[in-house]
Amino acid sequence: MEKKTHFIGMAGLHGCLPQTCSTYDNYIDAVEGLACIHELGKNRTRQLKRDGYLELNLHRDGNEYCEIEECYCDNPEQHNDI
Repeated sequence: MEKKTHFIGMAGLHGCLPQTCSTYDNYIDAVEGLACIHELGKNRTRQLKRDGYLELNLHRDGNEYCEIEECYCDNPEQHNDI
């Protein structure tokens, strides 16, 4: 299988495995996916897009952080939640 650049959008609690993890074909889709899951407003979405990482409020957002990582593996589906 051919290696293809993809992006992993994940969110969770610090020090634990991510509670949510999905693969996206491009960076913008990853930003939009995480923004939708956590109902981020314009400012926080812009910050996530700029930094690829955002500290969240556990009580408001349900997670402590979300982040986007670029990956080059040959099996992107392995990153998706089951």
